[in-house]
Amino acid sequence: MDHDQGELMLTTDRTSNRNGATRSPPLQVRLLVVDDHPAVRTGLVHLLEGQYDFSVDAVGINAQSAVAQAESKRIDVAIVDYQLGGRNGLWVCRRLKQLPESPRVIIFSAFANDHLAACCAVAGADAMLNKGVLGSELCDAVRSVARGRRLLPRVPPPLAEMLRRRLGEREQMLFGMLLAGIPRTEIARIAGISLREIEVREDAMLRTLERLPGELSASTAAGDRGGLDRPISARRTFDRPASRRAGRAKLAADPTGSS
Repeated sequence: MDHDQGELMLTTDRTSNRNGATRSPPLQVRLLVVDDHPAVRTGLVHLLEGQYDFSVDAVGINAQSAVAQAESKRIDVAIVDYQLGGRNGLWVCRRLKQLPESPRVIIFSAFANDHLAACCAVAGADAMLNKGVLGSELCDAVRSVARGRRLLPRVPPPLAEMLRRRLGEREQMLFGMLLAGIPRTEIARIAGISLREIEVREDAMLRTLERLPGELSASTAAGDRGGLDRPISARRTFDRPASRRAGRAKLAADPTGSS
């Protein structure tokens, strides 16, 4: 799989989830597709339904509908657009990962960069893909995360260090372990804190980490909390219109998932 944003970090534990619990990969992968653009959403459903081992069991058009669908249906893998016109894909990821039977989550963005990759690691996402990938690459990623693999680009050390310095002392070690892909249960044991405390700290970290360089000081001075609970329309995002159009064109050019 070609990622132009840097080296891919691949872990091969086929049976453990983000907290270290074990489960077997499903024979038929039950999918949730979340995208606010009708053409992209339709194209994704058509692509994925054409695979013998996939079943698109739910479709969401925004963050709230995505979480509601996942709460009412058993989902194995969720493919979630980052920019949803309201609360974003990382907010969806956080809520899905808090479900009793949490699905794997792929963040699908038109501008999947290293900054977003770091935020995905903190949010508990299992993979991040650029919307410019071929349909076959998306299908391969779905199968990989369904088997328990983690597909996130390695965050370059200078960027990781810059983001780490935004955090308080207690969160800096946690941030490093999350970037390394250490299961939450192991982090809890090492740090001597509960899983619930890790979740609280992750939410707080994302409110800081999601801001782009140069935004942190300005928003802090204005008393703006920002982060996951702020609608995307009110702040800058990772996704860019030109990149979104390019991603749609690439997906449409390979609608069958063939290589």
